[in-house]
Amino acid sequence: MVEEGYEITPVKKENRRFSLITLFAIWFGAGISIAEFWAGALLTPALSLWAAIGVILFGHLIGNAVMGLIALEGEETGLPTMVLSRGALGVKGSILPSTLNYLQLIGWTAIMLIVGANAMNAVSGTFGFQNYALWIIILGLLVTLWTYIGPKNWESLEKFAASLLLLLSLWLTYITLKQFPLSELLSKPGTGEIGVMLALDLVIAMPLSWAPLIADYSRFAKEKRGAFWGTYLGYFISSSLFYFVGALTNIAVGKSDPIGIIVSYGVGIPAMLIILFSTVTTTFLDVYSAVITYKNISPGANAKKQVLFIGALGTLLALVFPVDQYEGFLSLIGGAFVSLAAIMLTDYFLVKKAYSAEELLNEEGKFKGYNKRALGIWALGFLFYMGLAVEGLFGIHIPILSELGFKLGSSIPTFLLVAVLYYLSERR
Repeated sequence: MVEEGYEITPVKKENRRFSLITLFAIWFGAGISIAEFWAGALLTPALSLWAAIGVILFGHLIGNAVMGLIALEGEETGLPTMVLSRGALGVKGSILPSTLNYLQLIGWTAIMLIVGANAMNAVSGTFGFQNYALWIIILGLLVTLWTYIGPKNWESLEKFAASLLLLLSLWLTYITLKQFPLSELLSKPGTGEIGVMLALDLVIAMPLSWAPLIADYSRFAKEKRGAFWGTYLGYFISSSLFYFVGALTNIAVGKSDPIGIIVSYGVGIPAMLIILFSTVTTTFLDVYSAVITYKNISPGANAKKQVLFIGALGTLLALVFPVDQYEGFLSLIGGAFVSLAAIMLTDYFLVKKAYSAEELLNEEGKFKGYNKRALGIWALGFLFYMGLAVEGLFGIHIPILSELGFKLGSSIPTFLLVAVLYYLSERR
């Protein structure tokens, strides 16, 4: 299985070891993240806490449905996500989103290491020790090692980490609720800097940012039920919880910085364990999927060397990369992969109604070359998404589109538009 786990060829049924619980553990660990905490803090006080809770739940219901459907594609074919994109875009056409995905995953690796190291440094400072660069290196080494051991060894590690993170996150939520008068916070009105639909985009962007990775893990699933519900529920529960904690603490103390908030709790070692395990269980997914994505671009590449390269590059970037415009970064990712997810799901479930692994891996078969219509619709979807979101993100007003974006957001209109356009273009 280790060998299969680092190839883009289909995982054989007899070698699939991941149960519903295993996939639940993997995606639960992915959702327990300082990034989710940070994103949740973006929602308040612009929205009331009640509105933020509604947006968090509804946004994850929608975004996680996309995750679950892509997980089904992975289970049915045994193939990773970027190979599946060949069905809609063509073998050569899939190289463009694969390149974008490869670059964004390296960027996510660096950002997650930065956020984790800042948090570790802040909390360790309460014990009289601070060394940001050292924390970057330690976390980078742990993430690289976790990825390097391969899928065969993740099962027990992920279950242990998820169990610990569940206990620690419930405890953190309890401490948070204990510190703040919840009934009073629930009665506070929102200040209205962003609309509900734009806030919904900020929630949907997070699960959709995982869309190009999902099948990389569900291809190891034993059966469809485990692939869909393990992915859906694992991420839904943990990500929603941390979005809520971020929104709650920001409306209570008026700070969007999750690191400062965690330090203010004075929770010491438990907080450090949450940061340590959550950084590793989230970031190793970025490294592993970057490797598998690169294999779609260059099938002959040595996967283990890529693990070491991406781990080292992500760590190096983390040492020099400034974290700002996080909100814009989420939306830029959403703009690219909302469209791609819409095309992939429409193609697989409605247009071609599934295809075999052999067809997708045959570079001279019916999927060779480019599907120019699909690539054009993908680009159009990205431009439409950014046109809807640009005023909320960067203050640039575009007549009609800006008004539409404030009322409806970007993710849902873009997904529907791209799905309809792609369906019509392929069924004509």
